[in-house]
Amino acid sequence: MSQNDTALMNRHLPKTPARVSLAACFGTTRSGMLASGDMLARGGMLACAGMLARFGMLARSGMLACVGMLACVGVLACAGGESATESPAIRSLDLSRKEAPQLAARVAAGALPPLQERIPANPLVARHDYEGYDGPGIYGGTWRQFHNNTDLGTWKMIAGYAPLIRWNRRTTGLEPGLAESWTFNEDGTELTLKLREGVRWSDGHPYTSASFRAWYDLCLDDRHRYPPPVWCLVDGKPMEVETPDDYTIVMKFAGPNWLVPLWLATGFWWSEEYNVPEHYMKQFHPDHNDDVDDFVLYEKHRLPQRNPEQPSLWPWTITRIEKGGFRVILERNPYYYVVDDHGRQLPYIDQVVTTLVPEAQIRVLRVLAGEVDCQFRDLELRDFSLFMESREKGDYRVKLWESASGSDPAINLNWSDNDPVLRGLIRDQRFRKALAAAIDREKCNAVAFKGLAKPQAATVSEEGWHFLDPEGARLFDLWKATDADFDLRQANRLLDEMGLTRRDDEGYRLRPDGQRLTLVLDAPAAAHIAHENDVALIVAEGWRVLGMEVIVYTPPGAELKLRRDLGEFTAHLHGEAEMDLFTYPDWVFPTSGKYWHPQVGKWYESGGERGEAPTGVMIELLDIYDRIKHEQDLEARHRLVQDAVRIHIEHGPFHLGTAARTPRPVIVKNNFHNVPDSGILGPWAIAGPATSFPEQFYID
Repeated sequence: MSQNDTALMNRHLPKTPARVSLAACFGTTRSGMLASGDMLARGGMLACAGMLARFGMLARSGMLACVGMLACVGVLACAGGESATESPAIRSLDLSRKEAPQLAARVAAGALPPLQERIPANPLVARHDYEGYDGPGIYGGTWRQFHNNTDLGTWKMIAGYAPLIRWNRRTTGLEPGLAESWTFNEDGTELTLKLREGVRWSDGHPYTSASFRAWYDLCLDDRHRYPPPVWCLVDGKPMEVETPDDYTIVMKFAGPNWLVPLWLATGFWWSEEYNVPEHYMKQFHPDHNDDVDDFVLYEKHRLPQRNPEQPSLWPWTITRIEKGGFRVILERNPYYYVVDDHGRQLPYIDQVVTTLVPEAQIRVLRVLAGEVDCQFRDLELRDFSLFMESREKGDYRVKLWESASGSDPAINLNWSDNDPVLRGLIRDQRFRKALAAAIDREKCNAVAFKGLAKPQAATVSEEGWHFLDPEGARLFDLWKATDADFDLRQANRLLDEMGLTRRDDEGYRLRPDGQRLTLVLDAPAAAHIAHENDVALIVAEGWRVLGMEVIVYTPPGAELKLRRDLGEFTAHLHGEAEMDLFTYPDWVFPTSGKYWHPQVGKWYESGGERGEAPTGVMIELLDIYDRIKHEQDLEARHRLVQDAVRIHIEHGPFHLGTAARTPRPVIVKNNFHNVPDSGILGPWAIAGPATSFPEQFYID
């Protein structure tokens, strides 16, 4: 095994003497598994289907597949550290060629301007400060992958990230994007951004400050359905925007608004909103087209995943959408503004073909058959042993990235349950602690994740930049350990202490109003999110032992989401991971109508017009978040986050943990290069893996 292999195994296996012997006998274990899976030798989807039937079906029922836990652990040692060898084509690479041959041919034919007219004078240079970078790449090839929804959200996390300001790869700070610089005035009430001169949309039209201006004008237009987002407001007052020239944006606020650069960098969704190709969109705007009366056509054409005609800033632009999104073809953007270290325009890869595959089993089959070049999301850890066993047959390698999950999933208890009796119980800390103590997290880990996760309390991401200093790290360790023990005796004692000692004829505890104590736990069906369904059943089992009637409710996905959005639930499951609580505070602070605080969050985000006013500890948390928004000093803001975490430790839990830190398999073809060996795929707000510049991946 390589050093990388050993490091990966050490990161994800328990610290026991067995680790050494497993690594030593790895070759034998792998050979044995390959012998038992020799049906793959003849190749094709049929062989893969046979393998899935033999192994995968048992895994999905919560049992260990025929490969067994030892085999699963054995193959784990081989993941992640494998690197493709450098090809002769790369060793002889001509770095003087600054653009793809297909683009050079178009330039020679007079169909495209020369490169110096297509990229800015000061282009963004892709960073590659990670293990797994092989070097400057060769141009060409097609990247095959799949998506699970026609909104292409998972693809946008790869190559739909074109913000004014970027998160760096480790989410420890910001770096330039479309804007080459940004500065605040002394009191934080004015932010000035300087754009790169010479950036162009994919159709060649200049990208200027008019794009941001057009977006914000929409926000202020009462005819348009989107008001200014939360980061544009200070004390309920929207910002003012000035664009004194084509490359300057000035935002003016009613008070300090130090978090705006972070908001501009967060996720693909904000840049998708504020980067408006106004020269194209004018034809659908009622102020510029007399035949248009409203914004219906405008909104329809603003969705990039639905409209290949819309100019883009992505490295690859959508050129064809087939069968309503079943198959999407993207081609390199000839005007892309990012280059490699040698000034060679990115991306290296010519084309991306992504196919809709909503069924988890079919996704596995595609991987095993070698029909995927690089896949970051929509793969399940329970299929890891299958992926490992078929590496040679599928001609790929497997890397393990982190989910950075603080609970996968967390159990959210509705602080404002519609039932006043249940609301009173949930707001009693003893009740929440009793529910937490009745969760068998070791069992959740074993059944849902084959022992590869970490049982703990519900937290945000341990890698979050709020917890990097020694005090933050100590605090986080305390947080994840608080209310994380499985102790049914303690749970029963707490319920008895609350006076919930009366029982009905069937042995169920009675509520203070004499009714049976019944909890409805909303969960996805096993066919939708298998591991969350497994966890829900285990959680329900523990709560029933306490004398509660527990109903695991698995409605269709749309209804499940609607119940969450409306706050019409008692308890529901949701994966928890977040790296930056300044811009995505909702797991710790009740700032929006979701997770464990739907009504208080609605009150806060609506300025008190909707929802339910906060009381007690909720007031404390919201006060801390308001102080964060007005604090200039970064370290002081981190300390305020830590103060809020202390409130969760002292007065919580408000949401309950199960298992966390689940690794995520990443599939990479052996001829596919520059993919980082490690990274984070959990929180969407940090836009991983886009912050690693996937446009510098290449195929040889």
